[in-house]
Amino acid sequence: MKNLITTFRKQSFSRRYAPHHPDAPLLELEGISVRYETGTVLDQISFELSHGMAVAVVGPNGAGKTTLFKVLAGIRDPDQGLVRVFGHEPGGHTCIAYVPQRSQVDWSFPATVADVVMMGRINKMGPFLWPQKDDWEVVRRSLDFVNLGAYAQRQINELSGGQQQRMFIARALAQEAELMLLDEPLNGLDVPAQEKILEILDTLKGRKVAVMISMHDLRLAAEKFERVMLLNKVLLGYGPPAEVFTPDLLKQAYHGHLHFIEGNYDTLAVGDECCDGDHHDYY
Repeated sequence: MKNLITTFRKQSFSRRYAPHHPDAPLLELEGISVRYETGTVLDQISFELSHGMAVAVVGPNGAGKTTLFKVLAGIRDPDQGLVRVFGHEPGGHTCIAYVPQRSQVDWSFPATVADVVMMGRINKMGPFLWPQKDDWEVVRRSLDFVNLGAYAQRQINELSGGQQQRMFIARALAQEAELMLLDEPLNGLDVPAQEKILEILDTLKGRKVAVMISMHDLRLAAEKFERVMLLNKVLLGYGPPAEVFTPDLLKQAYHGHLHFIEGNYDTLAVGDECCDGDHHDYY
């Protein structure tokens, strides 16, 4: 267990603690740009996020959703612009939890569900990284919150896709995160599994936990989230779905890769997919 936690701490989302600035928003971006050799992935992104807000981040493949989350988590530095979490750089906070796409996780790694959730306690432990009784109690409560208490000693590769995502949410709860970044957690899940995750995320509002979740299902984003972010390298819209999911803005985001359907917000668009029918956005 100790070796597992030590390995986890060496990863890039390990952080130092930084105190909150009392007058600062939870999250603030000013003119963020990120460039790779292939070109600009994010261009002059600016927005703010407050406690308890839940935002669905949508856009076509390659729109920059994953890169945005990595910048917010302090994993990837922007080439231009400022990111502030309670007035500080994101790398100085333990209050941000980043959940990568399931395809980016090595599920053959020999770890139990409780082991993974305990990783959220690393920055709460002492110098020897040895969990105490209070840490295990936090892990137990976090697993119970996502209805995985009975799975604590299961190997992570024994879980279904939906259970794996709920395990990561439990890890974020054990971390005592105030902002959760979930990168396409609903991909490949059936409707009941998606609903369970969305119900859990909805209950986090009572804890004043902010959530940003990337997804491709625009209708689901419009029905389940009060605020959405439409991204395609630039920030095309940020606000209520009825104001952001307009035909003009959707055409700017998806270009010709759109199928308009009737919905509660006049017309909605079903976004593009990869050739294999799955969704991927590694930028």
